[in-house]
Amino acid sequence: MIKNRLALAKSHPSSGPVLLAIEAALKSVNPATLVKAATRYQNNVLEFRDTDKQARFDSFEDLYVVGAGKAAAAMADSLYSILQDTVALACITVPYGIKPADSRISFTQASHPIPDENGIKGSRKILSAVKKAGKNDLVVVLVSGGGSALMPLPAGDLDLQDKQRITAKLLASGASIQEINAVRKHLSSIKGGQLAAAAKSTVVSLVISDVVGDDLSVISSGPTFPDSSTFSDALDVVRKYEIASDEPAIKHLKDGAGGRYPETPKPGDKIFDNVYNFLIGNNSIACRIAAASLKKSGFEVDYLGSGFVGEAKEFGQLMAAKTLSKNQALVAGGETTVKLGSKSGKGGRNQEAGLSFAINAKDDVVAAFLGTDGIDGNSDAAGALVSAVTRQAKDLDVYLENHDSYHALAKTGSLIFTGLTGTNVNDIAIIYRH
Repeated sequence: MIKNRLALAKSHPSSGPVLLAIEAALKSVNPATLVKAATRYQNNVLEFRDTDKQARFDSFEDLYVVGAGKAAAAMADSLYSILQDTVALACITVPYGIKPADSRISFTQASHPIPDENGIKGSRKILSAVKKAGKNDLVVVLVSGGGSALMPLPAGDLDLQDKQRITAKLLASGASIQEINAVRKHLSSIKGGQLAAAAKSTVVSLVISDVVGDDLSVISSGPTFPDSSTFSDALDVVRKYEIASDEPAIKHLKDGAGGRYPETPKPGDKIFDNVYNFLIGNNSIACRIAAASLKKSGFEVDYLGSGFVGEAKEFGQLMAAKTLSKNQALVAGGETTVKLGSKSGKGGRNQEAGLSFAINAKDDVVAAFLGTDGIDGNSDAAGALVSAVTRQAKDLDVYLENHDSYHALAKTGSLIFTGLTGTNVNDIAIIYRH
């Protein structure tokens, strides 16, 4: 699962426990495992469940499966293995490099995080399938991280280029995912509960969360969940981050705030009476399994929660400041951001946090910062594994200032490579003193 596991173990002799913990965490949030745990089909009765609720369906006619996200392919394959020939139609949109194993699943590969034309084509297929389903049918929507970019169907008079420009500016601004998705929902024909609004059938969404706090209205911009944000909220975001006001996307937001376009469906809307959303996977699952693995390796472990946000550099400093006893480990989850300046090299939030940690930490501490989707920022690495070895490289602070963490970490073999994992539940940080 970690492609360069042997090289990391050789470069960082005390890294064995953290490598085991990472692999255990990734296995625990494998989409196939999560879907199978949440789904049961027996004697023509289909049941879905999460930790809070369950629902039973025994009288539907046709079953449609749609979805978009980094985990959509594995989720669809798993659902097909359970339902077999019960599915009338399945279509999903996935990032380039990912595809379902089952040939019965129609799929479109598209760009993430900046949308492309294929994303629009895939969105139209998904919307068409949902509209095709009749009143007595059942639509299962597979929702996971990346779905916002992979379902970019523009609203109003907007086109793909408008969506690409505003997305790129928001991603570089340091805005939170909640803020970014508030804007995305109001520039879309499918996000913010609008996919559910297009359905005549009962809708069930199986959701793997990539959002800190697991807000279902934010995950993939909540295509089947009520949206409490407004056009005015979206305008506040673009003003806060000083996005150029001549963008067509901003004109659309202003027109929406002025009543030219309808709002996204809100909590209490009757369109959600036959919509069920199940949270089947999140960061907490991965962190707790990582903690259990570290305990097996002989560490006393504290799980600090999955709510860490803010600047990646500051998160690395925060973790480096933790005082650890011998054989004590800490596990934390969340998702930080990086506000890019005029100088931007290669790397990502986990590599930046790892580099910051390396600069500030003590020599007998090992740490890993990992994106569970396997791709961190604009690089091919999943994150960083740092130890005293990492700190031997020169000019680490210069690399950090230039947001060029990838090249700094590469000097000492401190990059983690997993490739695309097919899942996404934010990021994991693990530190321990050996």
